[in-house]
Amino acid sequence: MLLTPRSVKSRFRAIFTSILLTAPPNLPDRLEPIVELIINDNLNALKTTKQNDQTEKIDLTQIDLTIAAIGIGAYWHQDLQEMRSRLLALQSHSKADIQELVLAYVIALACLGELHPRLLINHICDDFQPRIALSRTPQSQQQCLAQLQLVQQFVECGASTIASHRENGLSDAIASSLYYFLSTHHSWRIVTTRAQRHPQPNQLQVTIQSGAIAAAYLGEVNSPIAQDQANFSRISTKAIILGDRLWSAWVGLF
Repeated sequence: MLLTPRSVKSRFRAIFTSILLTAPPNLPDRLEPIVELIINDNLNALKTTKQNDQTEKIDLTQIDLTIAAIGIGAYWHQDLQEMRSRLLALQSHSKADIQELVLAYVIALACLGELHPRLLINHICDDFQPRIALSRTPQSQQQCLAQLQLVQQFVECGASTIASHRENGLSDAIASSLYYFLSTHHSWRIVTTRAQRHPQPNQLQVTIQSGAIAAAYLGEVNSPIAQDQANFSRISTKAIILGDRLWSAWVGLF
């Protein structure tokens, strides 16, 4: 299914609205530089900043890598091969791995309008399984796909969050993110509320990822309760600026 530029714009806006609503307060200052790196096709694992008139290089955090993967998936959604090449380049000089590649892939499918919740895990596994032998870390990739197959089992049987994350259950951030999305994909608010109660140390990463996937899939983020409306309006304004910046560059590219 082909999307109109307007519908792509709404997905981009929704993605950044979700990120801003689920991220810590200091993240917005890092979002714009990451977006510019994606647009300028200058993806490296170091961000250069000036501090006391000295140039200092700072490693991207795991959350930065998560945001970069989401942005790459959105920006390159019409060309999955180009998307993969950007993620592989990011992997070559950062801690990014198969999980970021799967995250970007899912975001790309959502922006294409080709994310079908019931078929998603099979879609991912069918696409990634033949590439295992070509991977730098085949064992890591196999483990990730095994976790995704567990997600499918837990979602199909209606397993609770606690049951899904017991010993020998879900432990990868992308697996938990897809569990929250697939089990309640009809509502961004339910997805993120459940993810915010995620019982593992990667809770923030899981919340940002699952929220972004739901936002890209739905093309919107639910309006908040009345007392949060002012904050939501402020965040939405920032998200529109970021989403439209990525969208306008995407229109020029494709």
